[in-house]
Amino acid sequence: MTASPSPSTGPTLALVGATGRFAEAIVSALALRDDRWGAIRLLAPGVTTRTLGVRGREQQIEVLREDSFEGVDVALFNLAPEITPEWAARAVAAGAVVVDASAAHRGDPDVPLVVPGINSHLVAERPKGIIALPGPVTWGLIDAAHVLHQGWELQHLVVTGLIAAVSKSDAGVARLREELHTVAAEPMIGQHPGDVRAAVSDLPVGSPFPAPLALNVIPWVGQPDEGGFTSAELSVGAEVRKVLGLHESVPVVATLVQVPVVLAHSMALHARCARPVAIDKVRQACVAAPSLVHLDEQTGEVPTPVDSVGIDPRFVGRIRQPKGAGHHVDLFVSADTTRRGASAMLLVAELVADEVRAG
Repeated sequence: MTASPSPSTGPTLALVGATGRFAEAIVSALALRDDRWGAIRLLAPGVTTRTLGVRGREQQIEVLREDSFEGVDVALFNLAPEITPEWAARAVAAGAVVVDASAAHRGDPDVPLVVPGINSHLVAERPKGIIALPGPVTWGLIDAAHVLHQGWELQHLVVTGLIAAVSKSDAGVARLREELHTVAAEPMIGQHPGDVRAAVSDLPVGSPFPAPLALNVIPWVGQPDEGGFTSAELSVGAEVRKVLGLHESVPVVATLVQVPVVLAHSMALHARCARPVAIDKVRQACVAAPSLVHLDEQTGEVPTPVDSVGIDPRFVGRIRQPKGAGHHVDLFVSADTTRRGASAMLLVAELVADEVRAG
């Protein structure tokens, strides 16, 4: 489906779901990019009186309505997956191209799952007028996985994801801070059965986590799914295979662990490849990749989530190989996936905008 340019002013961009951290990250990324938009509209469901700073001025967030997409060329969707299909269909019917950050369309075979720099050409192949983006864990690991697949052809990928509290949005971050504040007053806590649970038991009920997160890790992210996996773990495998064009028979196995980190996710990757892997070549490929920053543990540098916050590149390091396993490689990645996803969403939108400008 081809977008139509707005009269005289150039392409019009709409941010649908213009509240929360992801929306703020998109607006922040907009300020760093060339201004190619004739107009930017902020939309959100429900009554809102909020504003958001866009390109140097405060702008009112409009209530999302059936006629909200008139004159919109590109609509960036940041809504809950349960309501996204209905509103996306309305946007497409009004002539907009939808770029969807939710999980609603990722598994649809007629909707491309796009990562700029890996499969950007698929932006133009959108029979439903919708382009999907992967989830946060995939954003963190996909650049490193792409390097491995390009150079040595992935045959099996094992992912251990260390997932920050922001995966549960602002509620997750707030809960972690509350728990940390509570346990910080007890210097000996964490050394006896049940003491952490007891310490946080007086906090408000309704934690987004199934167990205390302060001084703890929780090997459960998502909802129960088949084979003992969670929905989030199975999604990582499906997304990586779709983005890289891997056959369904290629195992991509994820274990996701909630950790007491605020914003950035980290991933340990173990890959088995079709061709023999030379570790020096992997390091060189990571250095050459524009989206990765290689950190060398020999100089005392390793990827950590606190160093990844607020920057676009992904940090990769701990590149190594088990002895006698020449087709295998291990590495570690840390990334601010909220910022990465927002920047990538704008890149996709700009590709569509270029198409609009070309007529």
